[in-house]
Amino acid sequence: MTRRNQLQVLVDLAEHRSNAAARNLALLSSQGEKSEEKLRLLKAYLQEYRARLDESIQEGLDGERLRNYLAFISRVERAIAEQSAEVEKDKARIEFGKQRWQEEERQRRTFKTLVDRRSQESKLADARMQQRQDDEFASRAASRLITTVR
Repeated sequence: MTRRNQLQVLVDLAEHRSNAAARNLALLSSQGEKSEEKLRLLKAYLQEYRARLDESIQEGLDGERLRNYLAFISRVERAIAEQSAEVEKDKARIEFGKQRWQEEERQRRTFKTLVDRRSQESKLADARMQQRQDDEFASRAASRLITTVR
């Protein structure tokens, strides 16, 4: 296997890894958005439930219903705290996934650059060889012409 082909295998592998990291990042981002949406819904629900509690207090509320409201609000607040922690974990996962994708992409570009350089070097070497052959041909032709003229 030529050096260029070996590098192309590395480029292909790096592209595969970069694409996999990009798909993983997209999945993590989607999960993060879902977590944030769930948090927004929980906060909206808490706000709505507190508004109901305020209305019920103004209308007159017995102690049992007040305890039930407060207990439920407390559970929703815990759920919000847990969901907030999950959102933060998701953000950390997304950042890690982003860094991983960037590293894979950097490596892919590095290998691609090497392949491109090898290709350019090969073309340049071929051009030089062709020029030498042309020069050699011209030199022989000139030499034959001189020999024929004499």
